Amino acid sequence: MRYSIEEWDETHPRWPEFVACLEGVAPEQSPFVLGERYRAHQSYLLVALQSDQVVGFIRFAVQPIGPEAKCPPLSLNGVQLTEAKIHAFAVREEARGQGIGTELQRRTIRRAAGLGCYQVASYSSYGRDANHHIKLSLGFAAQPEVHGDNHQGVYFLMPLRNARA
Repeated sequence: MRYSIEEWDETHPRWPEFVACLEGVAPEQSPFVLGERYRAHQSYLLVALQSDQVVGFIRFAVQPIGPEAKCPPLSLNGVQLTEAKIHAFAVREEARGQGIGTELQRRTIRRAAGLGCYQVASYSSYGRDANHHIKLSLGFAAQPEVHGDNHQGVYFLMPLRNARA
């Protein structure tokens, strides 16, 4: 089945449809998208539509690399580096297996590169095998980690600039 991907923001007339999809498919991600904490940086939302219905989304913010981890901002040659940090990503169950999630990730990578980001970053809990598969198949690096509350997850990074050795 065909699908399309559009960039929306909170002024889009169909914004409530995105919110309904978010709350129906990934309610645990709502605070990362709708909460005040993530309004500190410019954010972007890509929405997947199929038969004119919202079936998936990815939301990322452009932020300096470092401060989120309570470290100073990183810079290279005097330029502060930014990353596209993915805060929410989901596809409705009935729309999975059609390449929608992979395309949302690809579009995020391209959009982030166009915005001048140094990398794309994403965190995902263990048990989200489909998400991990997409990221690993696209070439993201993976760093498993355990948070202080013993929560296991994987931090994914996709560099957007060629390293020079």
